[in-house]
Amino acid sequence: MLGDAAPLLFPILLLFLIGWLLPSKIESYSQKFSESVGKAIVKTYRFGPLAVVAVMLLNRIKTILQRDISYLEIAQKLGPGEFEFSDLRLLITGDGSSEIVLLGLISFALLSHKLPSIQASSSELRRLVQFRIMSYISFCTLVSYWILFPESSYYSPESLPLETVNSPNGEYSWIFVIMTGAMILVSSELFAVTTIPQTDKGLLTLSKRTKLKMYFILPVMIYLLSNSIQSTNSWWINISQDGSFAMVLFFLSHSIGLVFISVPAKSIEANLQHGEGRSKSLTFQLLINCILLFIITAYYLRSVEPFNQGNGYLLQTTWLVIGMVICMAITLMLPNFGFDGAARPELWWLRMSLIFAPSIIFAITPFAVFLLPASWILLAISIIQPWYLEKDVKSPSIFTTLFPLIGLIIGTFIFSISTDWPIMSFLITGWLLVLFSSKSIEFHIKQLKSGQIA
Repeated sequence: MLGDAAPLLFPILLLFLIGWLLPSKIESYSQKFSESVGKAIVKTYRFGPLAVVAVMLLNRIKTILQRDISYLEIAQKLGPGEFEFSDLRLLITGDGSSEIVLLGLISFALLSHKLPSIQASSSELRRLVQFRIMSYISFCTLVSYWILFPESSYYSPESLPLETVNSPNGEYSWIFVIMTGAMILVSSELFAVTTIPQTDKGLLTLSKRTKLKMYFILPVMIYLLSNSIQSTNSWWINISQDGSFAMVLFFLSHSIGLVFISVPAKSIEANLQHGEGRSKSLTFQLLINCILLFIITAYYLRSVEPFNQGNGYLLQTTWLVIGMVICMAITLMLPNFGFDGAARPELWWLRMSLIFAPSIIFAITPFAVFLLPASWILLAISIIQPWYLEKDVKSPSIFTTLFPLIGLIIGTFIFSISTDWPIMSFLITGWLLVLFSSKSIEFHIKQLKSGQIA
């Protein structure tokens, strides 16, 4: 198999993806060499992942065409025999789905500087958008690498089935695969918008268009995920064994956090004043992060076996919250090193922790999925609390913002615990919290501006 014939292929892909995390650093470093060497470095790190994934995909096509039963997937789903055109559906519904999605995402990243939305922007800004998209796609691939490219798909197993044991249709719906790829792609554009401090007409157009695309993608993804809910006693066990379902949940969480919180916060917090009471606001957010992360995560963790008996859920929750606190502590130091382009950089980094840290912790423990409900609630709170705690801004009415948000949180919580799968029910409806929090503050800002004009 490919892993046995070319074992260095996967470490090489990892190295290329790590390079994609810091594209600006690599391109700056390449300028220290001669022009020819610098161009070679840039082309290698840029197009290296595309070449490696293309090799992996071509190899998979070859195995399907040849019905090579030394590959576990071929032995399990197709078996020996002559090639049939319908066998190619395994490329998108089987193990090859991650390769096709990644190939599409890499290709998009390499062409992203030519997006129609930013054609009027400067070349420096267009390149910065491309760098951010590359970084996001690299991050998503790295945190899910062990799921996207499991060893069983690329290394010869000790034994193979004597006859097919699974459906030749594959494990995944082609619609689910395509929509997952589209969700990551659009999220990468949103990530670029929110991580670039400056703005211009091109970025505003990109933001508007990507949000519209995400408004279409998210309901479809939530519907597809809701149809994938299993019983409360088994769905999380399947996650620990496979992980692909949970990873899609994390990608969904990234998208919801970016489109409903992080991107709107860029314009919302630009309307905050100098920040009288800013330290109190940050302290409040830190304290409530720790408290709600523990309480809410512990409750949802206790709703599944084996934590529904005894106190084991408290220990597991403690470790999960410690992981989140470590991520928050690291990000809070970043503004001191120059990463302070946002209007409220410390609060911005706390939100980034809530959005991305659970997927990082998932690489250590499958129970990280239980952090998502608390993370969404805290993201919603993080948008509105500065407008109440900072003294030099006019606070929105508690009857139009604070009380409705608290009511939504309580209502969503009660609804979720009344079902057989509390955490999944929360994740299917919890996006309403973050949507309401940002929209209510945007409405408040419009009222303030209309009042000033009048």
